[in-house]
Amino acid sequence: MKARYFNLNEKAPLFQALSTKPDWWKSLLNDKDLYINIRKENRINVYYRGASIMSLSYKDHKIDAEIHNYYLGVNKGEPDYGNKHYSPDEIVQQLPLIKSRVESNKKNIACLPGHEKNGKNYSSEKYVQSQMYLADSHYIDTEFALQLDDRTNIRIDLIQVTYNGEIAFQELKLIDDYRLKSSGGQIPEIQDQMSNYDKFLKEANLLKGAKGEPILVEYYQKVLRIMRTIGIKRNKTVPTSVRNYVDLYIKQTYTKKTPKRDNLMRSVYEACKDLHSNIDDVISQYDKL
Repeated sequence: MKARYFNLNEKAPLFQALSTKPDWWKSLLNDKDLYINIRKENRINVYYRGASIMSLSYKDHKIDAEIHNYYLGVNKGEPDYGNKHYSPDEIVQQLPLIKSRVESNKKNIACLPGHEKNGKNYSSEKYVQSQMYLADSHYIDTEFALQLDDRTNIRIDLIQVTYNGEIAFQELKLIDDYRLKSSGGQIPEIQDQMSNYDKFLKEANLLKGAKGEPILVEYYQKVLRIMRTIGIKRNKTVPTSVRNYVDLYIKQTYTKKTPKRDNLMRSVYEACKDLHSNIDDVISQYDKL
């Protein structure tokens, strides 16, 4: 694993500029539906329902904002479809349109209470992820991505700092995700995925930061200091260690039992029973339907 995945400068111009709290930045900070993550190489991503609606960086002595113009009303196949650069305030002025475009995308869709279909809450994984993050200030990051030494790419859904200062990585899956069950006698994909996460933690444990602490500890200490500097309010617990496994959190979305789902639950249990997961709670929730 390359140490460059953790390149982050607390004094970078972008963070210095945002510490002055320009009006458009205050609008983002005050929007309770949005959340903001610090990224390596001194960048920032702004999310709505799990969709990255703005990427901020510092170029040519000013803040640059990048957005995929799908969120601005441009559809696939139309001219200039793709990522575009604007000033941040231009994008903030378009937030109502941007939110409506995200809401209409099946990757970010929300199931409102009482609107379940076919005995299932049909909220997307990205929406569930966003609600988990917004509801718990111990979450400090999402979509943690890098490449392992064997060139395997990984992306972990959620990162939190627990009450005792432990950095805990968490993978999220909805109960009907095909990766949670075996097919054709093959090993369920989730087992390979969690095995790669074990490799990630072992490789990261070999890397030390500038102060000699585990690189993940120093990295997320920086992340939290930057958050405070630029006005992002999250839990103030200082990370001091890293949990030695990745949690698998399975969201039980069924609201009605069926024989087919009974079989699925048994399959998922077999796939996850030896992983660090909440599968026992999931089975209990389902059995009570």
